Amino acid sequence: MATSSSRKKGAGKPKTSLLSRIPARTRNTILIGLGCAALLGGGVWLYYKVTTIPPPAVAKSSAQKVCDYLGDPRGFNRLSIPRREEFLTNTYQHFNTDAGREEFNRALRAMSVQERQAFLDATIEVARDRVMKFADEYRRTPRRDQTKFVDNVITGFRALQGDLGGRGNPNMNVGEPFKPFAPQRSDELGKMLVTKTTARERAKAQPLIDAISKRMKEMQAIQPRG
Repeated sequence: MATSSSRKKGAGKPKTSLLSRIPARTRNTILIGLGCAALLGGGVWLYYKVTTIPPPAVAKSSAQKVCDYLGDPRGFNRLSIPRREEFLTNTYQHFNTDAGREEFNRALRAMSVQERQAFLDATIEVARDRVMKFADEYRRTPRRDQTKFVDNVITGFRALQGDLGGRGNPNMNVGEPFKPFAPQRSDELGKMLVTKTTARERAKAQPLIDAISKRMKEMQAIQPRG
C-alpha cells in the first residue's frame, strides 16, 4: 500500500500534455500541418467573402440586373435560405404588374442555360425549406383544423401559380423559360425529389403531401362538369 508521503510525492509531479509526449520532429510536423490548414481555411473563407456579389436593391433595379444576380454563381445561391426567400418575395412584389412581369420574363429568357440552372437549384432549396415549415405547422395543427390548413396551402399555391404563369398571357409567363428543366413524367419528378431531399425530410413531409393529394382529389370530384 502506498504511504501518504509517496502519494504526496506523486501528486506533485507536473502533468504532461499529449503533444509533449510526441517526438519533437513529429510534433513540429503536426503543428505546421494544422497551421497550414488554418491558413488555407481562412484563405478560402476570405476568397468566398470577397468574390460574393451583394444583392441589388430590387426596388431600384431593372429586371435584367435582378436576373443577372439570380443566375450568377457568386450571387443568389450564396445567400442563406431565409435571405433567398426574402429576395424572391421582394422581386415578386416589385415586378407583380403586367408591365413588370413582361419585363422580368424577357430578362429570364435572356439568361443562359447555366444561369437558369443555377437559379433553379437555389430556388428549389427555398421551396424545400418552405415545405418543411408547412409540414411542421401541419403536424402542430389540431386535427379538426387540418383540412382548413391544407385548403389554405392549396389556395396560396394556385394563386402563386396563376401569377407566375401570366394568367394565360405568354409574355408574362415567368415559368416558361424553365420548362426544359422541369420533369415531364411522374417518375422523373420522383427522382428529382429523391435527389433534392433526404430520407428524413421526405418522411417528415409525407403526411402533408398525402393530405394535399387527398384534398385535391376531393376538390376535383365535387367540381361541376361542363
